[in-house]
Amino acid sequence: MKIFHKEAQLGEVLLRFVDSYSEPLILFDPERMEIIYMNQPAKDFWGEHSELSEFFEQQEYRNFIKLIHDCHSIEEQRVISYRKDNGSKGVLLFSLYPVAWEDQRVVFLKFNDITEKIKKKEEKRRRNAQLILQDKLKSIDLVTSSISHEINNICNFMVNNLRITFQAWQDVFNLVREYENENGEFLLGGISSAEIEKIIPKLMLSIMEGITRISDTIDDFRKYIKEGLKSESSIIDVNELVKRVVTILNHHIFMHTENFNLNLQEGLPEIRGNTQKLEQVIINLLINALQALPDRKRGIFLSTGIKGDKIYIEIRDEGIGISKDIMPYIFEPFFSTKYSSGGSGLGLYLSKSIIEEFGGEITIKSEESKGTQIIIYLPCYKTDGKL
Repeated sequence: MKIFHKEAQLGEVLLRFVDSYSEPLILFDPERMEIIYMNQPAKDFWGEHSELSEFFEQQEYRNFIKLIHDCHSIEEQRVISYRKDNGSKGVLLFSLYPVAWEDQRVVFLKFNDITEKIKKKEEKRRRNAQLILQDKLKSIDLVTSSISHEINNICNFMVNNLRITFQAWQDVFNLVREYENENGEFLLGGISSAEIEKIIPKLMLSIMEGITRISDTIDDFRKYIKEGLKSESSIIDVNELVKRVVTILNHHIFMHTENFNLNLQEGLPEIRGNTQKLEQVIINLLINALQALPDRKRGIFLSTGIKGDKIYIEIRDEGIGISKDIMPYIFEPFFSTKYSSGGSGLGLYLSKSIIEEFGGEITIKSEESKGTQIIIYLPCYKTDGKL
């Protein structure tokens, strides 16, 4: 859609009206799909571009043109995304008004850039949601504390009984050996008396591990709730935080893959920041990675390490990957390929914002059908209290 100036075809009154209008205003010839005239605010917005298709994605531009062409008798209002000069995505709210002027149909287009307004509205919504979450977490913390107390009491009771059972077993085992020596090999609960010395301790050890896992899971969940109630920064052990996230998502991981790999480098320096926010980022990225897997045979690789003066957290998946067409937009707000399944288009945008709050950065590399690699770099916390 090229811009042509046809002031001669317009009355002086109409031109004065358009020029005096404070908001960007454009006049179209909907039959020829030409821009007849635009006022100074519109010129300031579009700059030196003479082809409006440069501002829009192809499909968005086609929809835009069709709306203008079909605008005959009623006003239309739409939202459309456009490309800014720096390559980022913006959002325009525009209104179309069909007007008959000297036997010629023209369409007025009034528009406003609402990108920042939407961002502020979403930030406000997110802050309000955070306040609501804080209130809910307080209630959950009270309930969790009570449940944790009861479960830990039961776990302690089971451990104590298991110790007594194991001591009794050691005495019984001597009787089993004496009977076997006199009467030959026999079965106990379907287990050969020759093998029972190895199997019973293993069974008791697995029960002990199960009890410990129950207790650790409850403790990790309580820590997650506690951290969610804090807003201030604290010193963070990245490996402990990652382990806690894995525990919380253990069932989700099992549902999506049988090939989950955790590799944590020991002795990492600590970092400083809001624990709950960093947990949210890792949970979000790990869930994204899991949901990208086409089947349970494909793997997830979660690792930590140190590179220079930065700690890194790497999440690599063998999923469907990200197409080249959408890679430039993945960190933009409201961009999502999951709107139909409830996606908001804010996950990666907010994750990037949180990591930048930490003074870090996040990088993404992806190849279609092969997978995606996400690396979070975070500055180490020095002993002198400086980053």
